[in-house]
Amino acid sequence: AKDREKSIAFAEAWIYVAHIRLLTRRLARA
Repeated sequence: AKDREKSIAFAEAWIYVAHIRLLTRRLARA
């Protein structure tokens, strides 16, 4: 169960970083 929780937390963190990168790209363009 711990391993699954770790993998889920890792995936959420990766998605969070991806969203920030997209936002920064949009802000850089504007």
